[in-house]
Amino acid sequence: MAGSRPGPAPAAVTLGRTLLLALLAWFTLRQFADADYRGIWAGLNLVLHEAGHLALGWFGSAWLSAIGGTAFHLACIGAVGVAFWRQQDRFAVAVTVWWAGTVFVEAAPYIADARVQNLPLVTVGDGPVSHDWFVILDGLGLLARDQQLGGLARASGLALLVAGLVGGASIAARAARSDGDVDGVPTPVPRTENRRRPPTSG
Repeated sequence: MAGSRPGPAPAAVTLGRTLLLALLAWFTLRQFADADYRGIWAGLNLVLHEAGHLALGWFGSAWLSAIGGTAFHLACIGAVGVAFWRQQDRFAVAVTVWWAGTVFVEAAPYIADARVQNLPLVTVGDGPVSHDWFVILDGLGLLARDQQLGGLARASGLALLVAGLVGGASIAARAARSDGDVDGVPTPVPRTENRRRPPTSG
C-alpha cells in the first residue's frame, strides 16, 4: 500500500516561525545600525560566557580562562545546533547560526578595545577583572591587530546573522507551501512492489 505525504506545515507552526523571524530581522537591522546594540539574548550569552571562564579557569591558566568564555559559548551553541540537526530540525539549526552571530558581534567591540581598554567590563563575582581580549591577543602576539580583528569579528557576526535569517526564512517558506515535513524537506513515498501472482493449478 502506497504511503502518503504529509501536507504543508501546520498554520500554528508557520505563524510561530514568522513571528520569530520578524523578531530576529528587527534585531539584525538594529545591530547593523548600532554596533553597541544588545538584544534580549545578551543575558543568556553572558551566563554562558562566564560559565566558560569558570570551566577553563580550573586549569590555572589565565589565557585559557580568558579564551574559555567565548570558546565555551560557541561550543554550547554548536552542540545545540548538532542536536537540532540530528533531529532534522533545519529551521532550528538556522536559528542557532543566527545565535552564533550574536557572539561575534558582541565580542567585536571588546576585541577592538584590547589595547586601549576603554569599555566597561562585566564579570561575575568579586574577583579581579581582566580584559579577556587583551590577554588572548597578547598571548597570541596579535595585540597590535586588535582593530582589524575586531572589524573581522563584526563582519563575521553580521554575515552569520544574515545567513541564519535568510536560511530560516527559506526553510519556513518552503515548509508552508509544499508537501513535506515541517522543514520543507520532501518526505519520500514508499515504493510499492508489483509482485506477480503465481499461476494457479486447475
